[in-house]
Amino acid sequence: MKKIECTSCKQEISPVENYVKFPCPECEKTLYRCQKCRTFGHLYKCECGFKGP
Repeated sequence: MKKIECTSCKQEISPVENYVKFPCPECEKTLYRCQKCRTFGHLYKCECGFKGP
């Protein structure tokens, strides 16, 4: 099974944990965010340089 890492906090996300998976608006790379980072609105940054809340 592929390891899933939160784009914001870089922590590994458990397959049973609530998380979101979405494409970067700039480059379409798949980004993942854990429940904690989503709840608190932590920033994320894609490899292409795009930043979001």
